[in-house]
Amino acid sequence: MKFKQNHFRKIPEKLLFELSQIKSNTVIVSTKINISNTDLTDGKYKKWNINSIKDLADKSVIDFIPSKKEGPTSKINLVGKTIILRDLPKEDKSWNITGPNFGDYSKGTHTATITKPVFQKEYELPREIHLSITQTDTEQSKDEIQLQIWIQEPLRRDEKTFPDDLLFSLNLLQESTGNCGIVSTSQAENDKLIEEKQKDWEFLPVGTGNIRSKILQKVGKKEIPKSSQERMDYFTNPPFEIVGHINGINSFERYIGLELPNGVIILENFNYGNAIFVFKKNFESFSKMTRGELIKRRSSDTERIPHKKNWKINLETVLGFNRK
Repeated sequence: MKFKQNHFRKIPEKLLFELSQIKSNTVIVSTKINISNTDLTDGKYKKWNINSIKDLADKSVIDFIPSKKEGPTSKINLVGKTIILRDLPKEDKSWNITGPNFGDYSKGTHTATITKPVFQKEYELPREIHLSITQTDTEQSKDEIQLQIWIQEPLRRDEKTFPDDLLFSLNLLQESTGNCGIVSTSQAENDKLIEEKQKDWEFLPVGTGNIRSKILQKVGKKEIPKSSQERMDYFTNPPFEIVGHINGINSFERYIGLELPNGVIILENFNYGNAIFVFKKNFESFSKMTRGELIKRRSSDTERIPHKKNWKINLETVLGFNRK
């Protein structure tokens, strides 16, 4: 999962949600990234101990310790950390200094002891955690390869230090790659989660599920504009026959749709949308389209109905529905 920031003060909500989907008690911090062959050849990844594509052959695993220049967590990982305990009383600390007699070293030197109250300190030893890299089997373009990068030591959720250890590991990976994620130590569970993530639409036949509550969850606002309220009412109880509602999930989580008996799909975004979209496709074909394919779609079987004053009339005209 890609994030803009280089370092987290707390675990991002997206990653907490990802963690909540994992049932296993042990997890691994891991991510996958695509890199260009040109960058690899130019030596951009020598800091990861990758000198050429040959280093990744035969599913080889390469280990490296991130440079302390990558970020604050990477520095702590390499050199440790000094913590000033400002909540505890100060303690006297003494040290010696040597100086010239009467300001002239030719007359000899003397040693003086200076004592001052200072804050107590605690020292955190370097963790020296390695990141591991291997090339995945996923086929990319001829100009790119995909790498999996992870921390081999599993984290146990039942340990008291788990939240801190998880944040540390996520930051270590994020600072080096700009990406991080959490996976189960069970490959079977990971495969199942990946399969579920690939599902973008949930079909709800008429009479199943509270559509209005799903819309309100997506809107997530206490005050709903009158124009949005009108569209919510319309989608909850449309004046024409439908076979079911379509609930968007994952990359389509802000969308709600309607499916008509003839296979036509009507799609609405109650958060940021400025138009209703009509797709003249059946749900099976529609559900296989990625978000990118849907957004870029320009064809005669797609109609856009702007949220203007006469949007209802315009929509029903496209659908061929006549009010009696």
